[in-house]
Amino acid sequence: MKDNYCVMTFHSTHHALNFEKALKTKGYDVRLMPVPRQVSSSCGTAAEFPCDKKEEILKICIEMDIEIDNPYTIENKKGSNWFSKFLKK
Repeated sequence: MKDNYCVMTFHSTHHALNFEKALKTKGYDVRLMPVPRQVSSSCGTAAEFPCDKKEEILKICIEMDIEIDNPYTIENKKGSNWFSKFLKK
C-alpha cells in the first residue's frame, strides 16, 4: 500500500470523465476510482493523480475550464488512513 496518494473529487461523474480525458491527453497518470471513505461516505467518482503534480494539474483545470470539487491527500499511517484537504489559494 502507498504511503500517500492524491485524489480529486467532482460534483458529477461527467466532470470526472472530462478530468481523466484531459489529463491523460497531456500525459498525466490519472486513474478513476470510487471516492475514498476518508473523504466522503456517499457514492461518487474520484480521480487519483500524482501528488507531486498537484499545482500543474490545478493550473490545467483552470486553463481548460475543467470543473473540479476538491483535491485531497490520503495518507496511510500505521495501518489507518486519514486525509488532509489541500488549501485552495
